[in-house]
Amino acid sequence: MSFKGFFKALKRLVMSVIDNDFFGMAAEMGFMMVIGVFPFMLFLMAVFGWMGNKELIAPVLKFLATFMPEQAMDLILTVLSEVMIFSQGGVMAIVGFCVTLFLSTNAIAVVLKGLNRAYKVTETRNFIYTRFLSLLMVFVDTMVMFLSINLIIFGKAIIHLMVSHFHMSVGVAITLLTLRWPVAFAALYLMAFLSYYILPDLRGNDKFKRESALPGTWFFCTFWLIGSWGFSLYVNNLRTYNMVYGTIGAFAVLMVWFYYTSILILIGGEINSQVYNRLEAKAAEIKASFAALQRFNVDAED
Repeated sequence: MSFKGFFKALKRLVMSVIDNDFFGMAAEMGFMMVIGVFPFMLFLMAVFGWMGNKELIAPVLKFLATFMPEQAMDLILTVLSEVMIFSQGGVMAIVGFCVTLFLSTNAIAVVLKGLNRAYKVTETRNFIYTRFLSLLMVFVDTMVMFLSINLIIFGKAIIHLMVSHFHMSVGVAITLLTLRWPVAFAALYLMAFLSYYILPDLRGNDKFKRESALPGTWFFCTFWLIGSWGFSLYVNNLRTYNMVYGTIGAFAVLMVWFYYTSILILIGGEINSQVYNRLEAKAAEIKASFAALQRFNVDAED
């Protein structure tokens, strides 16, 4: 793509973001994410607990702490330590589980709504089906995080075992330990890709749908990791939010972080939408050219 073509594509992207009021939509998404993040963490704790090891939530929190501001992370830890909804057992645990599922699917449902706006499509699926998709994504995200976390944990244990008993060099061990973190990026990439692929109500070419989901996924993952890390440095070092908001500074930081995340999700969806439309337009152009060529051949034979 030439510089001029890139500039035009960037201009279309910016104008579409403004016209679709993505900044207002991101505020709604950010609010629902804040409401849904605590139930989702409780859901993870419940699932990991039923799998036999509730401590598996610790690597999830450690990964989030790498990018989240300290105040926001402290707020999540405080809520998780104070909420005892799954410690009661019996009916209380079942009720709590259903409540967390409902609130977690609400957060996914608003992401679905935002991606439909990014793709400029109207939702034609019924409420039950969209809720099922939201519930499916909750379980998919949970399982992806569970598998990647186990890979990181047991991968570290296996490497230490090989160093101790099979005389693996320290350099190789450090390299393998470092490579564990791309697993976290791969997990984030997979979750983002599945969200862009499954959630929007697109009924066109499935191949175009898959291909168009890739650019926005790369955009979201890259800028989310870089932006979250930079925002974390800013908040942790300057701490201006405490000066402005006082005791609710941690909640304000969490809201801003989710607002930023929501903006990236929507912009990624808009990038995918433009790529999808370009693929369909190119396919239609090729089809029209082929049809014209066939008509020319028929006229030549006559």
